[in-house]
Amino acid sequence: MPIFQSSRSQPPIILTKDKDRILAYLLSPDGAKQLKAAGIRTGATVPARVLASLIRSGLAHSPHPADAAGQTRFDFSDDDTASFLPHCELTGTSGDVHLVVYGEAQGTVAKLLSREPRFLLQKVTSVSVPVGILSNAALNILEVSGKLPGATAAAARVRHWLRQDLDTAWEKLRQSHDQRQADLPLDATPDQLPLSP
Repeated sequence: MPIFQSSRSQPPIILTKDKDRILAYLLSPDGAKQLKAAGIRTGATVPARVLASLIRSGLAHSPHPADAAGQTRFDFSDDDTASFLPHCELTGTSGDVHLVVYGEAQGTVAKLLSREPRFLLQKVTSVSVPVGILSNAALNILEVSGKLPGATAAAARVRHWLRQDLDTAWEKLRQSHDQRQADLPLDATPDQLPLSP
């Protein structure tokens, strides 16, 4: 699962695994506040659906490799974040994916692409929009204006991602932390001294 990290010297981030890389998503102040209000503290794991919700709402952004920051000591073996995010059609990675429209000999093509394929296609690219800022309304505008070919598989995948119910993950997170607080054993033990005289 992704891991929340926050310190006074660094901006708050969420670490997650993307194929063979560890990515750090920067959190906006509102994103960090939402996590803290849900009971998440630094070093705690975050459900993948919650991270996907933060990305979709623009509160987690700018994924960048975190391997150099010494973050490889964490265990990301059960991190399923990538299954809740759009993937690059060429590399399969989920970090920094854009909806890209580019021209080819047979016409215009729309694909979901990560940074490396976008770099190779930059000379023929007419539209490149991060999927994290897209909405159904934005997709409709792109299609109606002719900037995005109609009924593409890439647009369908973005619409599917936008339809995912990620808000229930927040409610489950809050409930799990509320229950932990309610289950604190506060009964006195036989060898405990009384708190008041």
